[in-house]
Amino acid sequence: MTAQPPEPPSDDTRLRYVAERAQRQLTLDAIRADLEAQPSPRSVLSSGRQWCAVITAMADDLAKKRRNTA
Repeated sequence: MTAQPPEPPSDDTRLRYVAERAQRQLTLDAIRADLEAQPSPRSVLSSGRQWCAVITAMADDLAKKRRNTA
């Protein structure tokens, strides 16, 4: 018995991957632009920490909602 190579992803799967990757990159670029706009190293770090806290809070909230609906 020989192993079959995996089927290549469908066009829909590829398009979804490309769209998700583009959305992620746009988001990261927006965060980078905000960080680059900060006037000092201290404010860059402070803003970065604020971004992390907000993103973590959003993820926690979404995970909680999904647990409650499952």
